[in-house]
Amino acid sequence: MKKALTAKSIIIGLILVLLNVYWITAGNEIWGTVQLTIATLFFNSVFSLFILSLLNLLFQKFAPKLSLSQGEMLVIYVMVVMTSTISGHTMMSFLIGGLTHSSWFATPENEWAELFIPYIPHWLAMTDRDVLKGYFEGESSFYLSQNMKAWLVPILVWSAFITVLWFVMICINVIIKRQWTQRERLAYPIIQLPLEMTTDSKSFFKNRLLWIGFAIAGGIDLINGLNFLYPSVPYIPIRIIQIGQYFREKPWDAIGSWTLISFYPFIIGMAFFMPIDLSFSCWFFYVFIKAQAVFASAVGLGDIHSFEQSIGAWISIGIVALWLGKRHFAQVLKDIFVKKNKDDYDDSVSYRQAGIGIVLGMIFLVIICLQAGMSLFIIGFFWILYFALALGINRVRAELGPPDQTIIYVDPGRTIIATLGTHRVGTANMTIISLLYALNRCNRAHPMPSQLEALKLGEESSVNNRSMMIAMMIAIAVGIFATFWIHLSLMYHYGASVHGVTYGGETFWRLQSWLSYPKGTDFTSLNFIGVGFFFTIFLMFMKSRFLWWPFHPAGYVLTTGEGMVYSWFAVFISWAMKFAILKYGGVKGYRRAMPFFFGLILGEYAVACSWSILGIILRIPTYRSWV
Repeated sequence: MKKALTAKSIIIGLILVLLNVYWITAGNEIWGTVQLTIATLFFNSVFSLFILSLLNLLFQKFAPKLSLSQGEMLVIYVMVVMTSTISGHTMMSFLIGGLTHSSWFATPENEWAELFIPYIPHWLAMTDRDVLKGYFEGESSFYLSQNMKAWLVPILVWSAFITVLWFVMICINVIIKRQWTQRERLAYPIIQLPLEMTTDSKSFFKNRLLWIGFAIAGGIDLINGLNFLYPSVPYIPIRIIQIGQYFREKPWDAIGSWTLISFYPFIIGMAFFMPIDLSFSCWFFYVFIKAQAVFASAVGLGDIHSFEQSIGAWISIGIVALWLGKRHFAQVLKDIFVKKNKDDYDDSVSYRQAGIGIVLGMIFLVIICLQAGMSLFIIGFFWILYFALALGINRVRAELGPPDQTIIYVDPGRTIIATLGTHRVGTANMTIISLLYALNRCNRAHPMPSQLEALKLGEESSVNNRSMMIAMMIAIAVGIFATFWIHLSLMYHYGASVHGVTYGGETFWRLQSWLSYPKGTDFTSLNFIGVGFFFTIFLMFMKSRFLWWPFHPAGYVLTTGEGMVYSWFAVFISWAMKFAILKYGGVKGYRRAMPFFFGLILGEYAVACSWSILGIILRIPTYRSWV
């Protein structure tokens, strides 16, 4: 069997890392093409693997010695995925926005200079207005010595911080993988397409149903892309249709104007590979949350605090995941402190090594937070909430594989303020918490589930944990520097304000509100956090005790807040199709239909990415197949 971690796979991976960082940054932030990392199965990563697989078929036929093994292709794919978790729109754009926004937009009217700017360490953000002028106004260069010297320390600090945090999460995944993969046998639906594409590429691409699905999804995006450029071309309405506008009378108007239906082919394709009870729960609980709002309006209860429900729901998923694996984690602790487990099925990275990595990494992160001005208590509170949420997202992705995981405004900062109030937290803590806002702004490209999926891909293709970890860490270390470099280069040339890349406003408007309008413990918010927490526990209890119980807690946690607002109806369509196929065709019918749904994903991804690349080449906005 060929080695997976080879010089060839690393070199190709690094080339694609650099190309994808530029593609994501220029496409998302400059030319307004599709947001490549907004879905759980990243557009750019799948497209890169798709092209690589087709090229590899040619090499297998004409130059076999140059062809790549499945393990090598998956290593390359994983490297692109890891970089995408950093350079994606809702991570790096909000991080750099937070580092630049406060000093440039501070005015006597908003009083930011008095409220919180003195609490921002100079080594953690950019405070030099002369340096920021070129960043926001453009027609300048990042490569001026003044700019590069000013940015050097913040880039180094944040690069180290993110690299260590991502490494800690990889180590946690090494520890939990066996429990979820071997003992609980979670489904990992997200990995099915890259795995199928690389297992037997020739058979995969010969399937007629694959190309039928490809033609349907790709054809729709091709026509709609032409319509975007040439309005005389007819438009096929598969995107957002707002139905909330038709419900204007009380209590029905409580569903909100932002109630949407959509027919995205790739979501229909992805949802087909979700367990059917989970896809049912996703669309059911979206309707359930809307029904909650209508009922609350009808009886005069007002706001149902769906974001707070979401916080409690996600934390409970993380805690219960730990509880279900308590025997495994007890054995892990024994292996770390007493002896190595001889039954470890992948001992390329031992639990002791992973445990040491977690401890050393967390010590580094805590030191950075302390030096920035946070208190030890708030640091502990923040990271406990962060990792509880991360475990919840990780669990849902491994078990459910949703098409998207927009978990917006569900972050440790919001929970800490609701619990302790602004006075107890203090200005210094709130300021640094705000700088960390990008880590949880939307959680769309959260690294932890992508890392666990990478380890699972390695297991399925005989790539051990150590090789996958090395590949991921190389991609992370290179990707973070590349993202800073490319983002800053583009913004100094084009201008962040010119292209509307001023995401730091969301970060600091919230901080300004906390400081200008102090508040104590928000008991109403805490009550609804408790509602979300215990209702999720109830759903878990019912699901584990009664086989007939149809409602899965993962559906509830994904649809609270603004979760699945764009995708719920497409998930419903996919659920109905899968239900019919299983009822009338059985498991055999399901397996025969799989290539068609793979084709829906690939077709939309291929054409959407092609429009995105065309937009960058021509320097124009193009059709966005996804929000």
